[in-house]
Amino acid sequence: MGVIEKIRNLLRSKTEAEIQSFEDELRSRFGFEEFLYATVEGLPITGTFLSYEELSAKVPEVVKILSELEPSGNYTIIAGEKVYTLLKISSEVLMLARGGKTLTADEIQELIMRSRKELGI
Repeated sequence: MGVIEKIRNLLRSKTEAEIQSFEDELRSRFGFEEFLYATVEGLPITGTFLSYEELSAKVPEVVKILSELEPSGNYTIIAGEKVYTLLKISSEVLMLARGGKTLTADEIQELIMRSRKELGI
């Protein structure tokens, strides 16, 4: 079983309240308005962006372009009033989130660990 199937099975086993609780935590703790998780191949895992399935396919390309400029697993992109956080959660999972604040290094590490726990990776 691949990582995406493992994660999707785990997410299917969660109640709507459990999923909503994690989404609420991402909003309140990290200031995110929308987010998505995708595989490094661009396959969607879950998300709240209106078209997260389509956007998931583009995330690896954005990572590739940014990595050519500055190799890293974590990127912060400021566009107007919005702050986009792009993280490598694991070797197989990426996260893109939009919010209104720049995360600190400690918040980024907390988010990565919290995401791994929630996704079972």
